[in-house]
Amino acid sequence: MKFSKERILKSKLTWAVIAEALILLVCFCIRPDFFSISYQPSTGMLYGSLIDIVNRSAEITIIAMGMTLVIALGGTDLSVGALVAVAGALALKLLRWDVNEYPTPGDYSVQPFILVLLVPLVVCLLMGLFNGTLIAKFGMQPIIATLVLMVAGRGIAQITTDGKQFTTLFSPFRFIGQGSFLFLPMPIIITIVVVAGVAIFTRKTAFGMFVESVGVNRSASRVSGLRSDRIILIVYALTGLLSGISGLIYSSRISSCDSNNAGLNYEMDAILAVVIGGTNMSGGKFSLAGTVVGSLIIRTIVTFVYYFGVTAESTMAFKAMIIAVVIVLQSEPVRNMMAKRAKSKQNAVRGGVHA
Repeated sequence: MKFSKERILKSKLTWAVIAEALILLVCFCIRPDFFSISYQPSTGMLYGSLIDIVNRSAEITIIAMGMTLVIALGGTDLSVGALVAVAGALALKLLRWDVNEYPTPGDYSVQPFILVLLVPLVVCLLMGLFNGTLIAKFGMQPIIATLVLMVAGRGIAQITTDGKQFTTLFSPFRFIGQGSFLFLPMPIIITIVVVAGVAIFTRKTAFGMFVESVGVNRSASRVSGLRSDRIILIVYALTGLLSGISGLIYSSRISSCDSNNAGLNYEMDAILAVVIGGTNMSGGKFSLAGTVVGSLIIRTIVTFVYYFGVTAESTMAFKAMIIAVVIVLQSEPVRNMMAKRAKSKQNAVRGGVHA
């Protein structure tokens, strides 16, 4: 396939990559050691700002994989942050079960570890399926249907732990968020597996095309023979499952459950990552690679803000300002203008050569 410079400059993914490169460049100018990576023999893990950005963006990247498909359907899912809290609460409940009987956190699990992993994932999958049922079967607007679990999810998490914050020192569970494999933090490995799995599922099968078809025109897809309701159910169930994985990573990082703060604003960051990555909110074509870049941009901005020494109170405003600049760079007028300039320069060069 032949790619012209004009076509590349019109791509939202191109401008997302450029935005990420510019932010990294500014970080490097502020801190010359920004790109340095070191190895710690005691932990068997690589350390550095770049490693930290990819590591700390894991939860959002995993959720955003599901959110990409949801938005490609022309929908949205506001419940993903609450499902992160639910997954963490269920996992810690199974690890500690009764804090009165097991008051001291230690390197133990009351329930089999396989249940600690499977139960939260299955519950989150079912909650995602609940969202999909409200949308596909009952015709509710996605923003309204998912708002139900957004509100109720944290309540469910609080009920699960009786309003208490459980902590654990169970090594296998802590390995999920704090361990390493192949010199990389375990969350990065999990993210790579998830992204690869979703990419294979959507791009090596017809499912991705079905999602785009339903997102463009649900009625026409149904007339052409697609089971649009089934596709919607699968996408929302998958998003619930991915939120559960993100919840396990989050709770493993802090070795506890925090139903009030776990997954807070994750839904906004996930949507933002998808939009920055080039997927249209109205549905249709989607870009998983763009979503990954969008997620990295969000985490890089947070690191950038910390390096600037911005106070905690103004971090959100500073972050919003940078994101606004990134989105403007990706806007259609800017992309078209740059593409036209590239084309005019190319024509001028050709004209000079022929002359």
